[in-house]
Amino acid sequence: MSHKDLYGERSAGGTAVAVGADGADAGVAAAKAGRDPKTARRYLRDRRLPSEMKQKHEWRTRLDPFAEVWEEVRERLEVEPGLQAKTLFEHLQQTRPGQFSDGQLRTLQRRIKQWTSDPFT
Repeated sequence: MSHKDLYGERSAGGTAVAVGADGADAGVAAAKAGRDPKTARRYLRDRRLPSEMKQKHEWRTRLDPFAEVWEEVRERLEVEPGLQAKTLFEHLQQTRPGQFSDGQLRTLQRRIKQWTSDPFT
């Protein structure tokens, strides 16, 4: 069962213009696709695809492990812009033994990437 069978054809404007490939109602199309009819009706009512309905995740689920050393990291990046996150991370691990685990490297890489795209944050 295709996406079109459940959510309808899309017109040039991006809105649903037909419910099922065979013109069936949302309940039948949902049943054919193995979905709940209420879900199909919601997507048809809102005229958006499921991927368009997702909210962007911008909140933190954990405290920032680099908050207390961020000024030092930022200053080093300003002095040496080509410095790699891995090099900085290894330096932090050496100067602060036990504070940063190997699994936090990716977190630092993301944080540096975010800072380089907007250094005023």
